[in-house]
Amino acid sequence: MRTIYIAAVGFAAAMAVTDGAWAATISTPAAPAAPAFHTVADMMMVVSHSYAHLREKPNTSSKILGTLNKGTKLDVVEKVEGGKWVHVKVNNMEGYVSANLVK
Repeated sequence: MRTIYIAAVGFAAAMAVTDGAWAATISTPAAPAAPAFHTVADMMMVVSHSYAHLREKPNTSSKILGTLNKGTKLDVVEKVEGGKWVHVKVNNMEGYVSANLVK
């Protein structure tokens, strides 16, 4: 009996019939590379106090990059220092805000 190959569209698969038996070979695509940093569920937070300082590093003695008013929306990159600080992006800047000043 002759062998017949059938290619499935959209898959790297081939089906063959040989002497009444079916065989299949399926290759799966490679997993995407891991991101350089861990995002927190693509989360947004908002400054919940009257203001919050955006700092260069996650501590109160670090340089202040800017002051954020209440209601300012922040894109969260990650939580650091045991969840006490939030690494954020806002207005084309990146820095750290104390977690107790945002919700």
